[in-house]
Amino acid sequence: MYWNNPLIEAYWPGQKDPVQDSRHNGTHCLFWNPIARFDNISTNQRLGDLCRWATEWLTHDGIDGFVADPRNHYDIANLVKLNLWIHDIRAQGIVKPWLILDQGDGTFLAGNGDSRLRCLERIPEIKSVPAFVSTHISRVSQYQHLEPVITLDQFAKLCQAQSGQLFTFRLTDPTAPFGMYWYEYNSDQTRWVTPNESDCVQAFVAYAQAQQGINITPEWFDNLIDWNQYHSIVKK
Repeated sequence: MYWNNPLIEAYWPGQKDPVQDSRHNGTHCLFWNPIARFDNISTNQRLGDLCRWATEWLTHDGIDGFVADPRNHYDIANLVKLNLWIHDIRAQGIVKPWLILDQGDGTFLAGNGDSRLRCLERIPEIKSVPAFVSTHISRVSQYQHLEPVITLDQFAKLCQAQSGQLFTFRLTDPTAPFGMYWYEYNSDQTRWVTPNESDCVQAFVAYAQAQQGINITPEWFDNLIDWNQYHSIVKK
């Protein structure tokens, strides 16, 4: 619903403050939770769902039919990215804080972090994540134990951003159950595991063609694949 709202870019430090704007004149709040639970976050796609979808396509249409439909490219690329991200998270933990959206009815969504939610299905030892929680002023009493986040300066420091960092935000509107809908920024710590979609698709096609059949299961992600031997995507 809010995905079509305009992107707002802001450098830190700077004059523009989308974090302050996300409060919609006090209607909404943002909180910092360094040990947020994620087992109560709803998602449209679990890791097993992605695996079943990919295996069905590969079984019925082969890799050529699978990749021929451009609508499949996003999730094909995710097969590669999730394989990279699972091992990156195992190595250095969660780098970018999640954004958790409190819908006001007891349910929560991932404003960002949805892909990492799938990753953590393979890393059961991680029980909590650092996260911002976006909510409505009427529910502020539920978050009194957490640090309110009021400004971009505070937000950026919690992200451990470098001076000159560019942040991108998407906000909701004053009638929404939460104020901040999505955010992103580039981090040198994760840059090497954020290849573009096209490169990921090419790498997966070359990988699939080199195999004697593929069965994509959750366990398939446990072994880090050297994607660069199939197509150059990862540059440290």
